[in-house]
Amino acid sequence: MTNEQQINTSFVKDDNEATVVCPDCDLAKTVSVKQFRNQQHKIKVKCTCGNVFEIMLEFRQHRRKDTSLSGIYKSDASNIDDGVVEIVNLSMGGACFETRGNHDVKIGQTGSINFTLDNRKQSVLLKYVVIRSAQGNRIGCEFIEDQAYEAALGFYLQP
Repeated sequence: MTNEQQINTSFVKDDNEATVVCPDCDLAKTVSVKQFRNQQHKIKVKCTCGNVFEIMLEFRQHRRKDTSLSGIYKSDASNIDDGVVEIVNLSMGGACFETRGNHDVKIGQTGSINFTLDNRKQSVLLKYVVIRSAQGNRIGCEFIEDQAYEAALGFYLQP
């Protein structure tokens, strides 16, 4: 395998299966990748044609878009002050933001983030969230509101 060879991404479905396509012969095969769910996401594959290549497994339900958007995080916990945050990536199902300075945000807490998209309409979004990860000042959250598809966010996230 050469260093110039591009590593393809294979999205994992809800049933823990991914379709792998050989870049040489275009053979497509659906395989179980359950054993990789909590481990490495870059794996080597050997096709029946003899080609060995790497794929990146993507377990997320939604594709993410890198951003740099200012916002406000408000926690439902009374002991946590509102904070200015930077939304560093977004998807239809959640966001990752960075806090400025120390915080008391914990996994499982609920709250909201309010931010403006950098699209032509400068769409303002208010999303209710549950915190799913917290590593230093980087916080990952999942959108929890039970609302219809958000058109502004959907258009913004299109490639």
